[in-house]
Amino acid sequence: MKTTLLAASLGLAALTATAASAMDDVIVAFAGTEDLKNDAEYVFIHAFAESLAEHGVNVVVHPSNTLGKESDRFDQTSQGLIAVNIGNGGVLMKASKWSSTLFLPFLTSDEASFDRIVEESDGLAKINEEASRLGVRVAGFAMRGGTLGLFNTEKPVTTLADVADMRLRAQNGDQVTFMSAWGAKPTVVSWAETPNALQTGVATGHFNPPSTVVAAGQVELLNYFTPLNAGPVPKVIMMSDDWYSFLSDEERGWVDEAVARGIEVNRAWALEQAPYFEQVIVDGGIEVTPLAEGEREKFVEASRAVWNQIVPQEDVDYITQFTE
Repeated sequence: MKTTLLAASLGLAALTATAASAMDDVIVAFAGTEDLKNDAEYVFIHAFAESLAEHGVNVVVHPSNTLGKESDRFDQTSQGLIAVNIGNGGVLMKASKWSSTLFLPFLTSDEASFDRIVEESDGLAKINEEASRLGVRVAGFAMRGGTLGLFNTEKPVTTLADVADMRLRAQNGDQVTFMSAWGAKPTVVSWAETPNALQTGVATGHFNPPSTVVAAGQVELLNYFTPLNAGPVPKVIMMSDDWYSFLSDEERGWVDEAVARGIEVNRAWALEQAPYFEQVIVDGGIEVTPLAEGEREKFVEASRAVWNQIVPQEDVDYITQFTE
């Protein structure tokens, strides 16, 4: 009995200590660099930290995967070792199958449309219902800037037919599905291995916005870019559910305010920087090859035809009511 009481007391003491120290040195991690000019995640983090600093809260930033790659950081966030992690959509999809619905290609064409869908639907609640089971809370999204298009090393792409048999790097199985519908030959390659894949011909292109290529230092590896306006690139603002839950009501208010401020600054940055990133790739020797008239509609039709292979039809029906 004494042992049980002692264990309970120690457990309560640990929880009390965690609650008391939850806002001491808030740990934030991400894959990018502390670059306010080129890195969207850091733009959010910097504004988030400045907002919390107004309340005397110190934020410790760990850039460049110093606390681990995507899956490692997700696990540490789940365990409460990282308070806030900026991750990619692929990792989120492992925690929330429903989140794939928000990342469907050609669901939206820009950041504003994406934000409107998130605001008007209960998509975030659906995601958090699933992600909370793994100890993660999604607070929102930070945008990379610009919209998704097709980069490649081989040739100008101006029609859907030009993509036939093209070896495209896919992030995951979802991308394999819609790229295959385009007639391409996709292969899953990690982002870290993508430069080598481009140099060796394992892949000859990938699906990203100019901002991602610039931030990754891949401009010199690619020759052509075709704007598809297939949607923005949301990076996921994840929090430790335990960490957030241990905060007082006042502290949660500070964090919510900091998240809102970070998103606001990020959106303004993304809108302003999109033309800059487009100019950087042109100056770096990448030729921009717009689609011929009527060809974007073919990409849209081919992609939407396989949406229900990526997510259930009921989820497609639900989310599309907010796109009209």
